[in-house]
Amino acid sequence: MSDGVLFSTDRVSTEARYQWRLWGADVLDLATAALVGWAALRGLEQERTPGKMVLAMTLAWLALSGVGGLTGRTLWRQLWGVRLVRGGRPPGALRGVLRGLTTPVDLLLTVVLLRRPFDTALGLYAEQAAASARAWFKGLTWQLPWVGVLAGTAWLLVTPTRAEMLKYLGRTLTGWHCCHGTRDVTRECRASLDRAVRDARAHPDDAQLRAVVADCPVATQRLGAD
Repeated sequence: MSDGVLFSTDRVSTEARYQWRLWGADVLDLATAALVGWAALRGLEQERTPGKMVLAMTLAWLALSGVGGLTGRTLWRQLWGVRLVRGGRPPGALRGVLRGLTTPVDLLLTVVLLRRPFDTALGLYAEQAAASARAWFKGLTWQLPWVGVLAGTAWLLVTPTRAEMLKYLGRTLTGWHCCHGTRDVTRECRASLDRAVRDARAHPDDAQLRAVVADCPVATQRLGAD
């Protein structure tokens, strides 16, 4: 019995103490990677087929896992007050990527088994990120690049793609009203007009875009006012 779970080591005690904080951070990191992958496809003007969506989200997740392995921290881990370690040190990029492959399964197993078998096999566990509020805030400043990534992701998700803008302004009734100013300006209308004007300035020789703008008095007026 002395070798059983009831008489576990301090490291196992640490795993049990912080595993649910790590679980919550991992769920939010996965959601973040999914949004980043989706936004990347929109930014690259790629058709969002299921296969491409899964690939983009997977690559974003593995990249986040690798970068997070360098310091043991991510934005969400820092906010939850934990960091990922192996023997008290950051796991490193390679082990972080390997963990990225097993984490989705570990998240499910944790709910059933109340432990993380794959993290245990990799020698990984969570510990407290900072001993004081000052140290916690200092660690949070190093996660500001992730805040920038989230801000860029949000911008790409709310900004219509070229195909969405052309379809909305050139082929829908609401787009026609948007172009002629006959209804209240909605967020979709404003974003599409902004994209049309911005692209028209950057690509004056684009025949398809020029045709849509020519049939859109509000966009033509905004271009002429500059």
